[in-house]
Amino acid sequence: MSPRSCNYHKLASLSPHLPWTLLLPGLVLALAAADPARAELQLSEILADPASDWDGNGEAHYRDDEWIEIVNTGTESVDLGQYCIRDALGDEPQMNLSGSLAPGEVVVFYGSDAVAWQQANGVGVTGFSLNNSGDTVELLREVPGETTLVRVDIYIYVAHEGEDDRASGRLPVTGEWALFDQLNPYDGDTPPWGTGCAPTPGVLNDCVPNVPNQATTWGHLKVEYR
Repeated sequence: MSPRSCNYHKLASLSPHLPWTLLLPGLVLALAAADPARAELQLSEILADPASDWDGNGEAHYRDDEWIEIVNTGTESVDLGQYCIRDALGDEPQMNLSGSLAPGEVVVFYGSDAVAWQQANGVGVTGFSLNNSGDTVELLREVPGETTLVRVDIYIYVAHEGEDDRASGRLPVTGEWALFDQLNPYDGDTPPWGTGCAPTPGVLNDCVPNVPNQATTWGHLKVEYR
């Protein structure tokens, strides 16, 4: 079996290797597509450094238990066969997707799924190759009759998001990205800050942060509430 045509398209719009100096930590870029009404899919949650058996095969594995979750925010089912996932490793996708996704539903793809796709298509077996020190995750869509790929969504995570069993996910109310760090709490002052919420692969994010949404100091609080 040969890879779907998603592999052979070139990317439209910005370069896949965006300079980190142009992007704030945790920033999400919603890049316009040729037909914005079709951009129903979004990246929903990402876990780059698994320390648990997330794919349920009985073994925790640094590559196979990475995962990327996608949500359909539109009003119609989406054919996932037009989409692929890529990190900053190179020009080729790590995985072309398949199946369909109903409105309001999420689907999670594990590193083991990417490995199976790569083996079936005779390409290098790397999984998603999500770097623990920070990386870029892109959701791309092919356009029928066109020779370019459209970037539907992109998320750039930084080092503290890529530590053991921490996931980065979109908050359900604001749509902003936050750290789901219940399994490995984060108390640093670099955004995105921890929420105390647990990672939820395959389930709609329902996180309500239990900490302020921005860092402050005790002195500032005393002045604020004096």
